[in-house]
Amino acid sequence: MSRVLTIFLFVLTSVACFSQAGDTLYINYVNDPPFATIENNKQAGIEIDIINEYVAWLKTTKKMNVALKYNSFTAFDLFYSTTKSANKNTMGLGAITITPERIKEVDFTNAFLKNVSFCITNGNAPDIKTKTQAEIVKTLGSMTAFTIPNSNLSRYVAEIKKTYITDLKVNNQTDQIKILDEIAKSVLNFGFVDAIEFWFYLKNNPTKFLKMQKPLNQSKEELGFIMPKGSQHKALFNEFFSGPAGFKSSKSYRTILEKYVGSYMTQNMAVN
Repeated sequence: MSRVLTIFLFVLTSVACFSQAGDTLYINYVNDPPFATIENNKQAGIEIDIINEYVAWLKTTKKMNVALKYNSFTAFDLFYSTTKSANKNTMGLGAITITPERIKEVDFTNAFLKNVSFCITNGNAPDIKTKTQAEIVKTLGSMTAFTIPNSNLSRYVAEIKKTYITDLKVNNQTDQIKILDEIAKSVLNFGFVDAIEFWFYLKNNPTKFLKMQKPLNQSKEELGFIMPKGSQHKALFNEFFSGPAGFKSSKSYRTILEKYVGSYMTQNMAVN
């Protein structure tokens, strides 16, 4: 009996070790450069590069050989709901603002990036000089707001509608590039976009005439990766990124950011 028990425990231990040593981490990501996209038939971007560093750390530090399987999304809403209900070996990459409401629904890693959201209008629109009812209604009152449903950007639009323009027309889009495209087309369109998205868009579309309405810009937020509740990767990623001598303190972290957004944006958006 003892020999049978020994064999059983050996097999059980071997299975457990195999499970720990080799597993699949499913990466849901929003196709949204410079955060995550496809370049030369391969996933690339700030978030992708950080995840690759995390997987390398799992292998060297935790002896976990993790294979990545990517699932691309174009709509944030579908990406978020799919990731929320996925199996626990799933992480979501979508430049996601950490909010108390979302923390109730999903697990967040520690922040990997700071963010600012800009209010953008066509370059031919008048300026909002001060954040007053009269100024905002005069400039935005006849416009349509473009936004992404269930995002922090939509919350800023909702605040404008509730506080200043109750009959504000709202048009939903699937990503921030489309929002900026629509604003560039017409002086009667506006919207909120993340600072890094705006910078990247202008870099790739130098002829587009857009401008910030600075009094309506939002203060710094923090972006994190998401997982279904109860995932082991929350604690593991936080150890990798924020632990003693964590990745956020490394030269490699800032090298990744500078690769995609340059040194100026890196200085303003890197977490400490």
